[in-house]
Amino acid sequence: MADLGISHTHADQYGSARSKKPATARSRIHLAVNAALVVAAFVFLAAVVCGIIG
Repeated sequence: MADLGISHTHADQYGSARSKKPATARSRIHLAVNAALVVAAFVFLAAVVCGIIG
């Protein structure tokens, strides 16, 4: 990669590195809802492909 002349310290200041924050209850609920939606979509598609839902 190209050396842009900025150190990691300065790069972190501009948000290129994610800060480690403890997960809040809201973010955990959000993650659980997203995971449930992905699983539901996968199960639905698998049922369509297998001919269970026609």
